[in-house]
Amino acid sequence: MIHHRRAVLISDLHLSESRPDLVRAFYAFLDEVASQQEALFILGDFFEYWVGDDASTPLHDDIADRLHRLSKTTAVYLMVGNRDFALGQHYTKRCNATLLPDPTPVQLGNSTWLLSHGDRLCIDDRGYQRYRAIIQSPLMLGILRRLRLAWRLKLAERLRKASKNRNKTETPRYIDVNQKAVRRALRGTQHAGLIHGHTHMADWHTIAADEEPTRERLVMGDWDEMGWYLQFEQNVKTLNRFSITQLKFGQS
Repeated sequence: MIHHRRAVLISDLHLSESRPDLVRAFYAFLDEVASQQEALFILGDFFEYWVGDDASTPLHDDIADRLHRLSKTTAVYLMVGNRDFALGQHYTKRCNATLLPDPTPVQLGNSTWLLSHGDRLCIDDRGYQRYRAIIQSPLMLGILRRLRLAWRLKLAERLRKASKNRNKTETPRYIDVNQKAVRRALRGTQHAGLIHGHTHMADWHTIAADEEPTRERLVMGDWDEMGWYLQFEQNVKTLNRFSITQLKFGQS
């Protein structure tokens, strides 16, 4: 099992060429925070979208180079999310990172935590779960990766535009993880709790269940006007928030 005494975890950065402010904030975070840790865990939706490892852009290349440099002193771990589920081993190797399955148990300090992007636990959103089961199936992934790159890029742009149009015409709704699904994921284990992103609802929760120990659910926030990271120093954990423009890192 992976074990680190000091680590930082982030998720839902949605990096893209259209948000250079987020890219600058991420690079500053690498230099000022991640470089001081034993490990960096990126738990999905690292990129706004990912159509395949063969679709690398100058931005993707630069990010891979920076993560590779970081990996000389800090172990780097990547987990895919619902936006970048097609990210594969080729790009991960360029980053000199380890690609983690979802979920993955890791030991941080003296406790074991279950890491997940979190979307698989939002089972109340049945439409999304049906879509997820299809689009992320090995068969569909194989088909998508064999499509011409131009077609994949057009498909990604259509999905992004459709999502933006829905947000303009509908009241945004955020479906949280299902508590029963969380308890099932932890049932019968000795994990201290669950760490995930996806919902954009940064917070700490207590999980109580009959005949099971009380656990914690640590939710990391998305990067937009503010950035978030979860930090472990031995057994002390802090959820930190910082301004994307001011870039003053530390607990909030």
